[in-house]
Amino acid sequence: MFSPHHDNAAATGFPLRLFFLLFTPVALLILAGGWYVGKERVNEEMSMLRTVEIGNVVMGVRRLDDELHLPFRQLRILASEAALARAVELESPSDLQAVQAVFSKLITYTESYDKIRWIDATGLERVRINNVEGKPQSAAEADLQQIADSYYFKQGMTLKQGEVFISPMDLNIERGQIETPYKPMLRLVMPMFASDGNRRGVLVLNVDARNILKNFTDSLMEARDHAMLLNSEGYWLKNPDSNLEWGFMLDHKATLGASFPEAWKAISEIPSGQIELSDGLWTWSTVYPLKVDDSRDAKGIPTWLVVTHLSSEQMTPLRQSAWRTVGIYVITLLAVYGVIAAWLARAVVGRAAAVANVAKAKAEAEAAQAVHQAQERFRLLVEANTNGLLAADKDRRIVLVNPALANMFGYAREELLGQPLEILLPESAAPMHAQHFAAFIRNPVSRPMGSGRELYGRRKDGSLFSIEISLSPFYENGEIFVDAFVADISERKRSELLHRRIEARLQLMMQTNPNGLLVVDDQGAIEMANPALERMFGYAPGELFNRSLEELVPKESRVRHAELRQEYLANPSIRSMGAGLDLFGIRKDGSTFAVEVSLGSFEEEGRRYVQATVIDASNRKPAAT
Repeated sequence: MFSPHHDNAAATGFPLRLFFLLFTPVALLILAGGWYVGKERVNEEMSMLRTVEIGNVVMGVRRLDDELHLPFRQLRILASEAALARAVELESPSDLQAVQAVFSKLITYTESYDKIRWIDATGLERVRINNVEGKPQSAAEADLQQIADSYYFKQGMTLKQGEVFISPMDLNIERGQIETPYKPMLRLVMPMFASDGNRRGVLVLNVDARNILKNFTDSLMEARDHAMLLNSEGYWLKNPDSNLEWGFMLDHKATLGASFPEAWKAISEIPSGQIELSDGLWTWSTVYPLKVDDSRDAKGIPTWLVVTHLSSEQMTPLRQSAWRTVGIYVITLLAVYGVIAAWLARAVVGRAAAVANVAKAKAEAEAAQAVHQAQERFRLLVEANTNGLLAADKDRRIVLVNPALANMFGYAREELLGQPLEILLPESAAPMHAQHFAAFIRNPVSRPMGSGRELYGRRKDGSLFSIEISLSPFYENGEIFVDAFVADISERKRSELLHRRIEARLQLMMQTNPNGLLVVDDQGAIEMANPALERMFGYAPGELFNRSLEELVPKESRVRHAELRQEYLANPSIRSMGAGLDLFGIRKDGSTFAVEVSLGSFEEEGRRYVQATVIDASNRKPAAT
């Protein structure tokens, strides 16, 4: 690490190299630590932000949760009023006035209701009380409207007695036109019946949703600029940009799904959650404005979605602030440590020469010890290697030989050192060997020797034996040497020759056997068939290979034969097939003939194979008809 050159650096100027050696590792640690702390700080800030956003959504949900419970209950009470029952039954002017009084009283005490109506079975408003600036006002007979085409009237007329239809939140329509300024509305509709069971129209309670939306906005506090309320189809009921609201009734048709498809996909999959996407942080929860014990009492109960969206642009300042704070600390630490590293560099440089000398002496001693240990390990490796190993110089003189090679060739180690390589080769190979060796020295590449040729070694007693040789070059003091690993393969050669002879005899037995022989794999495919079997069944040589065994069995027996084959594979043994039964085969031309079959099995590479000996027994049994 330190060198005498540091003395020169001290004499000529600041030891810049030593300074960087001291400063760089710690500076990298400071930067890494700063990066880690910065990430943690950002994660903490984002975690806090996520918690705040969840809190904002929860506040909005709580404000809207079960919002329609009171109107639902009051509608049921209103429907049970005796005055309304009489008016529905008799429709006399005095009864209608009594109903107006009941409706007006409810409007007086509940300002959130925009209007209360009884609409007869023809769709004509018979009684209508409007909420005008908090006071009930009865609609004149001329102002009563025919609303038979309205969806909520049609839906209400399909209800059973006691059921209530709740409309989606939408904009109020007067005489076929959307009322302006826009007036969001919810309608609770209940059917009315006379004593004879006939329908007498519907009771409609219009809930002014402006108060609901205002209360929702007021509950959001700091989230008003990025919170929104949507219906179940993704249309905005409340949005910081009012131009995007009520798309399902206005021309712009704006939806969250069209503007933010990735976010809408996540929001529509689960009722509540939070996810950070490329366009920012989304938090949402589902609102159930009416909770009833028996959902059969209410039809079309709407659900809304409270959603907040912090855009990536809104979150960027938060992340930048966290990184800015950490950056100030990191720069301060780097500056302080820079001063310390500069002082240390100047202090150390005065002692550099002495330290370098001590380090050099120690390094030389360790290097000498390492060389000695490496030489000793190499010697042990050479001595203990069971394969023959020798090294030769560029003049083909043997410079190293291990005991295994000396024993292989019948020499003592000392007898081989300094001898030419040709002492270990047949005399006939010696002239060409010099040329091959020279070619290897010109292009020294580790490789097997004599690829594709039979190689032989010559023992001290003159006997020859088969060998394999691998060559690799190495250099020492600029001189090239050749390592040769020699293996005696004479035993392997004898085994291979014996194996080839056995295979040839087996093949000859298969070809000359007068009985049919075949081998089938565990899937029933024919792996091998001898000529006798091919002739027996009328097939050309090799035509049966890889065919299904069942092709040699009459059609009516194939299914059962496949089952028996599987049973045999589960419990294989050497035995006759179908003992006590008449067995038949089918030739390629379709004719059948009697056969006798003996079975055996063997395993190869983890698979079970079945061998069968087939004898034509047609001279003993009649063929199947």
